[in-house]
Amino acid sequence: MNPTKPNQYFPALTGVRALAAYMVFIHHYEPFDEANYGSTAYHFFREFHIGVSLFFVLSGFLIGYRYLDSDKINFRKYIVNRIARIYPMYFILTTITFLVWAITKEQDHLQDLLLYLANISFIRGYSGTYKFSGVAQGWSLTVEETFYFIAPLSFLLIKKNRINLLIIPLVIMATGCLLVFICKDHNLLGFFNSYEFMFNYTFFGRCFEFFIGIGLAVFLQQDRFVFRTKYVTYVGLFIILLCAFSLSMVRGDADFGIRQPIGKLINTFLMPLFGIAVFYYGLVTETTLLSKLFSSKPMQLLGKSSYIFYLIHIGVLALFLDQYITNNFLLFVTINVIAVLMFLFIEEPLNNLIRRKFAGT
Repeated sequence: MNPTKPNQYFPALTGVRALAAYMVFIHHYEPFDEANYGSTAYHFFREFHIGVSLFFVLSGFLIGYRYLDSDKINFRKYIVNRIARIYPMYFILTTITFLVWAITKEQDHLQDLLLYLANISFIRGYSGTYKFSGVAQGWSLTVEETFYFIAPLSFLLIKKNRINLLIIPLVIMATGCLLVFICKDHNLLGFFNSYEFMFNYTFFGRCFEFFIGIGLAVFLQQDRFVFRTKYVTYVGLFIILLCAFSLSMVRGDADFGIRQPIGKLINTFLMPLFGIAVFYYGLVTETTLLSKLFSSKPMQLLGKSSYIFYLIHIGVLALFLDQYITNNFLLFVTINVIAVLMFLFIEEPLNNLIRRKFAGT
């Protein structure tokens, strides 16, 4: 298989989005409780927040593969396409969340309005205090959007010299450290208020995951060497799971391994480079049981609706469903059905409408 055709679509990488979202679901709902499954299994599955890393590396790869070697990026079309993909459903669900809060809770309405504006503008993702407000998991969208805006300039620099694949994320991370150094001792509503927050919840701390994805795109487009095996996919998946297990082992007194320095090294550098990138390389170059599974029509639909699944699996809708559904598996299935319906009848039509109206596609 030649993975370097222009604008090539990788069906397995659409299906794998569902896997990433489902890992985050397991992380949040903790179905493998310690009493029944033991401490080792409990803490291993709690580290499935690594599904977010799968999303970040995938974003870096897909954006890099599509735009890195473009002679000229139509910035307006590029931004419209990115906004159409992420913003409409986030805006709708965030607005619903704040409306429900306004109706059901006694709160300071002016403060709620300001927090709502911070949420729909993605600014809350730069605050360690308010990062989980609104649609809690939306903090990762601030990370994604930050990448989208800096990617075109990064591509220009990378095309001039491939060493910038390493230099740019180093500079970004150093900038994040500088922002924390300046802001941490001041009351700025949690804006870059700690190194732990910056490293774990902002693009400045997680930029290497995106640039490892870009590096994978560069490697594939060069088309100089392709592993002639059917095992790279499984090796990559094994390393991902091994890293999750390692995170559960190094957590110490912390609730998650990523809060420890060695856990941060595993989550942000080692797993994306030696696990996720290798896994994705295998999915797009090998024909395996996994690539066939993720490329199947059911997984394509689940992958395409996984963004909505990710946005609604915790929050006001999930809280409502929790009142009537006590079984985690049934809740998982129900949220999937709702996500598919919302994708087909709300997200995809809105996405296409915005692209036609503002991007001419």
